[in-house]
Amino acid sequence: MKSEIDIAFKLLRAALEGHSLETAELEASQWWSLFRLLQKNHVEALCFDALVGAKVPREVLMPWLSEREKAADWYRHQEKVQTEVTSAMKKHGIETLVLKGTHLAQYYPRPEAREFGDLDLYFYDRHDEADTVARKELCVAVSNDSHHHTKYNYHGVTVESHYDFLNTHYPTSNRRYESLLKELAPSPTFEILFLLRHMAGHFAASRITLRDLVDWTLTCRALHDKADCTLIQETLDHYGMGPFVATLGTIAEKRLGVQLPLHDEADRQTLVRVEHDMVYGNPLSDHPSDGFGRLGWKIRRWRALAWKRRMVYNDSGVSLFFSSLTSHAEKPHSILHKM
Repeated sequence: MKSEIDIAFKLLRAALEGHSLETAELEASQWWSLFRLLQKNHVEALCFDALVGAKVPREVLMPWLSEREKAADWYRHQEKVQTEVTSAMKKHGIETLVLKGTHLAQYYPRPEAREFGDLDLYFYDRHDEADTVARKELCVAVSNDSHHHTKYNYHGVTVESHYDFLNTHYPTSNRRYESLLKELAPSPTFEILFLLRHMAGHFAASRITLRDLVDWTLTCRALHDKADCTLIQETLDHYGMGPFVATLGTIAEKRLGVQLPLHDEADRQTLVRVEHDMVYGNPLSDHPSDGFGRLGWKIRRWRALAWKRRMVYNDSGVSLFFSSLTSHAEKPHSILHKM
């Protein structure tokens, strides 16, 4: 029998290609394990579509179907909330750019199969006005606990109102990258470069999941012919993200059967390490949510994830360390609490 990670990738590939998984002879306990693994990677709704014909025990199949339907309902609810928020802004002449989430869903075989949580919006430097509209017309309380967005809850959806695309406090190089993004937005080149840096930040700070891999793969496949690939490659080289992109591209090609133009071949050792970290996480992925236990966990995580930072940033180690300290000092809440 193939390993669990191999079956997970085969199921994901089948879902993206629109066909059923070849017969997989698994015990009920193995199906449960696979289902939970896909849940942790936020792709169980997507992968359900590849189960037709697979001999999945009913006690696993029915909860899996339920998760698929919940994802579809949540997607429709998010779309409704997005329409109401953007319509409120439009009445005041505020233009909205939707980031990630429902925007990325358009590249999926079924948009409602793309699972997500927050609604990320950008208002082209009019975020203060947008927050005022939210308070007065949507009747919400707006929080300012983050460096680069405010947030509020509207009909059960957390809406993040971004005043920049990246956290420009960390790393320092994000300030230059942010300037480039603002010059390019909105455009296919912007989408690719924004999504890449956003993913790189999550990868370096904790982990990315199979959903992130699918987001990247489908976005690149849809947009690379429309984007300025020369500028993208120059940006990858300038900011030291080549190893990260090479690894993602190699995984997409070997595991998902999608050839992406923006990568070189990754070495096998790095490939295996990133795959395992992506699918399973690492011992430091789970953490205390509050208190000094979280501070100690952050210090341990910082040391353990040095190999990831080297794959996505060419900032010096000293620069990364002190910009991280400065970032937390400006928002002390982030040191001891989960953001």
